[in-house]
Amino acid sequence: MRFFIAIASLLFCNSLHAAQRPNIIIILTDDMGFSDLGCFGGEIETPNLDALAAGGLRFTEFYNTARCWPTRATLLSGRYSNNLRGSQVTVAEVLRPAGYQTGMVGKWHLGMNPKKDGPIQRGFDDFYGTMTGAGSFWDPYTLARNTEFTEPEGKDYYYTDKIGAEAVRQIEKFSGSKKPFFQYVAFTAAHWPMHAPEESIQKYLKIYRGGWEKLRQDRYARMLEMGIIDRERWPLPEREQRVQDWESIDHKEWRIRNMAIYAAMIDHMDQAVGRITAALKRTKQLENTLIIYCHDNGACPEHLGGNGWNTANNILAKAKKEGKKVAVGDRYDVPMGGPLTYGSVGHNWASAQNTPMRRYKMNVHNGGACTPAIAHWPAGLKSKPGSITLQRGHVVDMMATCIELAGAKYPAQFNGSAIDPHESISLVPIIKGGSNDRNHAYIFNHSGTHAIVKGDYKIVREGKGPWALYDIAKNRTETNNLADKQPGQVTKLAAIWEDRWGRGAKK
Repeated sequence: MRFFIAIASLLFCNSLHAAQRPNIIIILTDDMGFSDLGCFGGEIETPNLDALAAGGLRFTEFYNTARCWPTRATLLSGRYSNNLRGSQVTVAEVLRPAGYQTGMVGKWHLGMNPKKDGPIQRGFDDFYGTMTGAGSFWDPYTLARNTEFTEPEGKDYYYTDKIGAEAVRQIEKFSGSKKPFFQYVAFTAAHWPMHAPEESIQKYLKIYRGGWEKLRQDRYARMLEMGIIDRERWPLPEREQRVQDWESIDHKEWRIRNMAIYAAMIDHMDQAVGRITAALKRTKQLENTLIIYCHDNGACPEHLGGNGWNTANNILAKAKKEGKKVAVGDRYDVPMGGPLTYGSVGHNWASAQNTPMRRYKMNVHNGGACTPAIAHWPAGLKSKPGSITLQRGHVVDMMATCIELAGAKYPAQFNGSAIDPHESISLVPIIKGGSNDRNHAYIFNHSGTHAIVKGDYKIVREGKGPWALYDIAKNRTETNNLADKQPGQVTKLAAIWEDRWGRGAKK
């Protein structure tokens, strides 16, 4: 009899532990700047993310890899990666054996065949989204449901809104079970092409009439007033060399509209987040759900041409069949935003979107690799709601964070293959009101740009140029290069980079 009582007690304790484990939702947005959100000083209407920030914790030092697919591979695997290898496991593959339901909505960008290298093969129970890195918001390229390609439904289809609806569907489905769930929501907003409903575009047209230089100054002043930054540690860098003078530039109305479209895209993303949080409230899941919001990289300076790097193939083919043409790239004679357009916001506006950081996407200066993050968890967050932490984090840390919260075990082997160790540290101590080891090194290597962040210092180099050194405790915007004054610090940090990414290092 005592044996059965003991077993029953053990089962009850395990069940209780499972019930206490939080749901985890990671929300990742695409090609957004440091100051786009209202809660980080932006003028774009983002009331739902602002509410999460007001009830949660804001990071102003949260890193990524500075590019779309490496950030996704790194986030999901817990290793600095450019793709998902067989020697890596995803967060979903680790949490599912620990009793978590798993779902993904949005941009995958880690394989093109949903039957062979999509989310369903990498630990997710339910998937709706796109396989490739970009595409029309009206008619998404490589759209798939689970393992099959599919087509948009309905005449009012808009991809960002659909991502929100599908995330809600998953939440409602998962809430019918006593098991906790892990959900990965990867928006394509505000990645090109610039597409948004016309009514939403019209809301923002008047805001950007002053141009990108005024926008940058306005955002900087607002961030100072809100206490997000200070002048001493966050001096506003000089204008990027590529940025043109607003007063003398042509086609102003066309350019103003592009930024208005960009704002409308973020507005719709925020509305989708609102539907997600409303679903969590409706299903009584919000209290014990950790939501982590972050970006895949900084603002995007890219300009398009041709077939948009193979992302517009479907709409180009359909338009040709119907005897129509798609306006791709900087077509000043065609207002962007509709289904037969395929343009980008470009480098001029991107400089303002990244206020007050230097550089852009594809570069591991802070304008490319350091973006805001929000953590919201009513049942578990110990920091004062609405506060800003001086602690740092990185998308690579999602693995260790999820493992700790789920009580999961990272495997040495998976599906018969040896698994590389993860390189992440848990953010749970920060979420619980404590701190992490500031001397933990974060390592960056993308497209010829390299960096190390460790302690108070960061080294950065572009191409074959020399390492620059910044004291990011005192100079977050990387305006004061200390390399000549502290060569020993450069040598010490460069050795870490070479050990991880140099010749002979295991990738």
